[in-house]
Amino acid sequence: MQSLTNKELVGFMQLQVGSLQVQVPIRAESSGEEETPQPLATFEMEGDTCAILVRGDASSKQVERAMADAARQAVRHLSRKLLN
Repeated sequence: MQSLTNKELVGFMQLQVGSLQVQVPIRAESSGEEETPQPLATFEMEGDTCAILVRGDASSKQVERAMADAARQAVRHLSRKLLN
């Protein structure tokens, strides 16, 4: 897997984690030929680095819905990590 910091930065998403405001980078994932279909957007962690990875056109409605799901997953994960 390619390092999260080496992927193209698309933008940031600001998430509310408890009383903290956390900016999570949104990075473009290359849409190579995978054997199994991948979600359009996922939350990924590598050590202390995290990002929401998007596949496809970030402005499409399907990708926007997938990014919302990934953001919810990020809040759950970051809540456990930062608030415990």
